[in-house]
Amino acid sequence: MSGNPFQNIELRVRQERFASWEEFLRETPEYSVALEVLDDVPGHRGHHVNFDHHAGVVREATMSAAMQAYIAVRQGHLMQRWLQKRRPVPVYVWNADQDVCLAAFVLEYHTMLERAEGMPTLRWIVQYNNKLDVCGGLYPVNLDDLVKNHFTWVFEPYRQQRIHGKVQGDEALVTTTIRLVCDRLLALLNGEAGIAPITARPDILYQSPFNYVIADEKGDPLSRLVLASAGYTNLISLICKRPNGRYTYSIIRGSPYDEDIFQIPRLIEAFQAAEDYPQEKIWGGSTLAAGSDSVLGSSLHWTQIREIADRVVGEAHRRTSTPPLQYEARFDHPPLVLLAVSPETEMQLRPLLAQCGARLHAVSSCQQAKAALALNPEIDAVFTNLCFSDGTFADLARQTAGADGRTVPAVACVESLDGGCADVLETGAFTVLAPPFTLEQMHWVLGECMKLHAAAPAK
Repeated sequence: MSGNPFQNIELRVRQERFASWEEFLRETPEYSVALEVLDDVPGHRGHHVNFDHHAGVVREATMSAAMQAYIAVRQGHLMQRWLQKRRPVPVYVWNADQDVCLAAFVLEYHTMLERAEGMPTLRWIVQYNNKLDVCGGLYPVNLDDLVKNHFTWVFEPYRQQRIHGKVQGDEALVTTTIRLVCDRLLALLNGEAGIAPITARPDILYQSPFNYVIADEKGDPLSRLVLASAGYTNLISLICKRPNGRYTYSIIRGSPYDEDIFQIPRLIEAFQAAEDYPQEKIWGGSTLAAGSDSVLGSSLHWTQIREIADRVVGEAHRRTSTPPLQYEARFDHPPLVLLAVSPETEMQLRPLLAQCGARLHAVSSCQQAKAALALNPEIDAVFTNLCFSDGTFADLARQTAGADGRTVPAVACVESLDGGCADVLETGAFTVLAPPFTLEQMHWVLGECMKLHAAAPAK
């Protein structure tokens, strides 16, 4: 194990979560702590405490486990009191996510918080984690800030564990991951933190007309932050496919005020009924965040999840008399779109353009875009960045002529319209777009681009 052993807490990794408070009280000694390992409401009973924010709570009004531990230690002097009765304090865990690792650190290094001045850096990271965890990870953030403030570096051991997967019997892996994160937190507080870039590239498997997406996280917990930064709010996430062929899913509703449409309780009820073992509790959670059981997993392929979710969410739309707009492509032929944009912008555009029936060709440089235009007369529109490593939008706009000599309309994609777009339009752009992009917007843009391209005389 890396670093110093724990002195004030004794990690006890459970193979299965406690099913109830009664089981937790019955099977553990006095002065025991549960960290997201008890499927029951948070709080304390006698000399037992459960730090959790999943079962039986209003998610958006409940602190993360680490924030609960932080308040218990700094304001309630929990560890100072309990260590007089039992040393070390038994801390029961089941996994090693960011919240659990941070809570374990708070309990082990409680003296840092009990001092009058506290630890401002630790307070900051607990508060930052609280925002992310309360929202199920789907919290809008500046991704560059996450890297610069060392948040991604601190929790890199957990990210690696999640990518490689955890199976039953991995008690040593859980303990080691928590210890490694604690070591990095100590380094952060000592001004010795490193940098870990965000490399998550989730795949959008399906973008529903009912305002939710199904995404493949590829095991990377930072995928949700990437999705949130791209403007996605309601998410069904495929976390991983297991070696036994079963799946792990999460469901996140980005806003507590969208409960009349994206109804998580109805979704998990429908998913549960469709499972191969409907008598086993496979799906559960709160009104904002839920998922499939981490031990048994789901038998449902994402295409089955899609069919069930569209039915459930579609019914909610009809009940509230707010059905989604129906988009039907009315093109003479499927549009061919050249995408010369950043990976982040492509991730936002691709599912919308695909739903419009567009064929997509992606390039990564100005030179590649010019070459594609020169070779392919069928390109109907170009969606482009303002800057490339080998040129600018102006360079591309001057050469947006297809192989048949007709001008191909160029759509400039920018981060924000706050600075105005007159100069971009004067350079030659047909229009300028900024996220969040919409399906209605894409349908209109493609229609107008195809009209212009068809009407443009050959040069």
